[in-house]
Amino acid sequence: MKSATFTRTQRKQMTFGYLLLSPVVLYIVIFQFYPLFETIRLSFFDYSLLHGKGMTFAGLGNYKDLLTADDHFWSIFRNSILWVFGSMILQFLLAVPAAVLLNRKLRLRGLWRGLLMVPWVSPVVIVGIVWKWIYDGQYGLMNEYLKLLHVLQDNIVWLGDAFWVWPALLLTSTWKGFPYITLMMLSGLQGISGEMKEAAHIDGATAWQRFRFVTLPLLKPIMYVTGMVSIIGSWTKFEMIWALTNGGPGYATSILPTYLYTQAFVYLDLGKGAAVGTLSMLFVLAIIAAYAGLFGKDNT
Repeated sequence: MKSATFTRTQRKQMTFGYLLLSPVVLYIVIFQFYPLFETIRLSFFDYSLLHGKGMTFAGLGNYKDLLTADDHFWSIFRNSILWVFGSMILQFLLAVPAAVLLNRKLRLRGLWRGLLMVPWVSPVVIVGIVWKWIYDGQYGLMNEYLKLLHVLQDNIVWLGDAFWVWPALLLTSTWKGFPYITLMMLSGLQGISGEMKEAAHIDGATAWQRFRFVTLPLLKPIMYVTGMVSIIGSWTKFEMIWALTNGGPGYATSILPTYLYTQAFVYLDLGKGAAVGTLSMLFVLAIIAAYAGLFGKDNT
């Protein structure tokens, strides 16, 4: 009797728990899984709203066209790799020293930590618009300040020059993303025992040696997770490039998410756009798997 009562009570508790979870599950199914499956399904059809022919099953035709016949796809894929890893490397190079500095006992340290987060909490589109003004070829602040410092003599059209556009984009991405990495590194630094650093200091280790052989190895797990989040976030960061360059000049700064948008919502080729989205998902999964295989073994 007690066993039956316990089972009935446990069943009620489980039912109540499932009811509490059901809104989240429904949200994930309706707004994430269903669009994902619908995108994959649509990628196997020739479906252009401009032609007005309706949906025609094309099998792997869209994928074949993208991978073998599209003049822009592989250059756009290379742009995506440059965008993701260029942004991540530059953000780490800036974030680690910033975290070490903010971990010291500074005057108004709380203020500096708060100001650091301003770029990260700012909306991506607003950041893109502001930096587009900064990069303006005639009246932008970038040209003005560089001329004041006697670095430049003539203005540069930063977002219209094929040579300068990528450094400009990576600078903006680094400014936007490094506060998050700094915050993660700062949390890791605060979790490192001071006794370990003190023991290394007593053994005669210099400040650089203490950082290299004590601090940095202990930060590796956090760096591993943060790097993975940065890869995924940068891969899907459509808004910033679109606000700055619309993927131009030409396709010089297009990445896979902007190419998806162009195909699906500018040229209204929904089948090809869905194929771009599916390939983009497969590429980022492969990159994450390779990243986990290379760096995840010692950071579990």
